[in-house]
Amino acid sequence: MQAQDQRPIRPDPKLTPGATFDVTLQDISSPGYSKTVRAVTIATRREVFREYGITNTGPGDYEIDHLIPLSLGGSNSIKNLWPESYRTVLNAHVKDRLEDRLHALVVHGKVDLKTAQREIAEDWIAAYRKYVGPLPAAAPIQSIQAHRGNDVWVNTHSGKYFKAGSQWYGKTKSGEYMSESEAISKGYRAAKGG
Repeated sequence: MQAQDQRPIRPDPKLTPGATFDVTLQDISSPGYSKTVRAVTIATRREVFREYGITNTGPGDYEIDHLIPLSLGGSNSIKNLWPESYRTVLNAHVKDRLEDRLHALVVHGKVDLKTAQREIAEDWIAAYRKYVGPLPAAAPIQSIQAHRGNDVWVNTHSGKYFKAGSQWYGKTKSGEYMSESEAISKGYRAAKGG
């Protein structure tokens, strides 16, 4: 399967049922907690792509995502990892909004940690509707469909743009593809090394 073929919007529950660390509310409330436990090797990432039958990916096609995010006690087990597309409307950036919202709700005692873990693992799209609101319209896909191989990725938050091959190409939470000349004319700057 190539990256432009069937991109899983939802993880396969047989391959990715979700898995958690034994954590407390205090653990996940600690600033920087996710960074301290993130540990997914390149070999594991490759295995996830193999399990899902994805043999050819390009920069910005997918992220290997934690179904139950680290911020909610999700583990680095392959049972909690799946290739989440950046090139569909319901993409990794959309799920990130849900993860942030659930984390805030759990930390502030509005949603039980186990409930948040269960709901995001069972159906992250239904959880998005419940905790965030209506799903995004098809607008984000338009910029992806217009993406040409020589486009740059503009991080609309930082004001910097990245060229294909950069580790941040297509991967920042807020951004869009456009020609380099368009990015420059709109006042965006080339990122160092990108």
